[in-house]
Amino acid sequence: MSFSHIFTIVVPVFLVIALGYGAGRGQSFAGERGGALTVLTMQFALPASLFLSIMNTPRHTLLSQGPLVGMLALGLLGLYALILLGLRTIGRLPLDRAAIVALASVQPQYAFMGVTILGNLFGGATAAIPIAIAGILVNVVLDPAVLILISLDRGGDKARTAAVPRPRVAAHAPGLLPATAGAPVGSGAGGGFGPPDIAGPDATDPDAAEKPHGPDTGPAGAGARKPTWLRIVQPLRKPFAWAPLLGLVFALVGIHPPGMVESSLTLVGQAASGVALLSVGVTLARVGRPQLSAGAFAVALCSVVVLPLSTYGIGLLLTSQQVAAQAALIVAFPVSPVPMMLASQHVKSEEHRIASAVIISIVLAFVTLPLMINLTN
Repeated sequence: MSFSHIFTIVVPVFLVIALGYGAGRGQSFAGERGGALTVLTMQFALPASLFLSIMNTPRHTLLSQGPLVGMLALGLLGLYALILLGLRTIGRLPLDRAAIVALASVQPQYAFMGVTILGNLFGGATAAIPIAIAGILVNVVLDPAVLILISLDRGGDKARTAAVPRPRVAAHAPGLLPATAGAPVGSGAGGGFGPPDIAGPDATDPDAAEKPHGPDTGPAGAGARKPTWLRIVQPLRKPFAWAPLLGLVFALVGIHPPGMVESSLTLVGQAASGVALLSVGVTLARVGRPQLSAGAFAVALCSVVVLPLSTYGIGLLLTSQQVAAQAALIVAFPVSPVPMMLASQHVKSEEHRIASAVIISIVLAFVTLPLMINLTN
């Protein structure tokens, strides 16, 4: 594949993100309108697209994905553990801060940018498989594990931020209300479940308005922490988590919904690529001016350079070139906004650094992503 062909695939993606950024700066998606865009992306378009792609994949193809599962688990979970260990032992970061920074270093925006870019590279049905596998690993394993680690050091960040003024992430974003600790916990895709509405409650959660403020509270005003098992299974309530799993079950069992239902889902799923990319741009507009610190650059470089290169190199040693390429490209996308959302709710001292890393990684990915595609192909 020529470099010019690669750019014809990648450049439109960044142009749509830029369009979303301009719309966000121009207040086209201010307030609840930005939340509505996130709901459309994460509750409807992407789940429908992934469900249909996986459901229509032949069963023998799905059953042969063991090596890809292993490589993605090694890349996402294995490198997360190494970074967490390094931040704790060498960087001497507290557990909650180390957990969230390590998550930002390894959780990519595979759901948003991957649907378009990987779909053009491998075909929609083939691209949906690694996206779904990564979604299961991140949403069912990695994100809940990070929440548990943060809860183990629950009082640490509160004590530290009481003495240090909190950086204002949105100080330069017109019309943006400051993020609050009371926003309910969301879940990631893109990284996760997608760009959060950092100005308020999680717009992807239809029950957010009825929930008490505070991610670990029980009944309103009670102050009781949610059980650990509830925090673990909460991501599974999101359509982006259960829709690919349902598609996998349908494909393995060999059943299909009625033709009219499938046609309706196809119409909804066709909106996935463009709307998801617009949503990323709107989220960037809400962040404001990035912090050009060494820590933010380190997180961004780990996401778009270290993670994909190490995954590809190990994949060539352990598996085939095709599996290594698929795994490397899934993790080559910029930092997901989900760690930024979790930081705003749980580890405020790292909120600005991670938000800055999201922006820096997207700028870097304009160069690194085409190079990675060219390397793996």
